[in-house]
Amino acid sequence: MIMGTAQLKEELHQYIEQGDKRLLNMMQAIAKAYFEEDFTLPGNPMSVEDYKNKIREAKSNVAAGHFTTQEDLEKEMEQW
Repeated sequence: MIMGTAQLKEELHQYIEQGDKRLLNMMQAIAKAYFEEDFTLPGNPMSVEDYKNKIREAKSNVAAGHFTTQEDLEKEMEQW
C-alpha cells in the first residue's frame, strides 16, 4: 500500500504515541542521522556541456586503446 505524506506522518505519530523508550530512541537516531547527512560534494557542479565533453574524451581514449583491461587490472592488484 502506497501512502501519501500526510498518511505516513499520521502513522508515524501513532507509533510515537504508542512507542516505548527503545522505539523512540531508534526513531530519534534515524531522524538525527538523516538531517545530519551531507549530500553535497566539494567543488562546482559540472555543466551539461562539460559532461558531454568528458564522455567524448572517454570514448576517444577507448577507441585509441587507452584503457586498462580486466586482466591487466587483476595483475596490477596482485602487486598491492
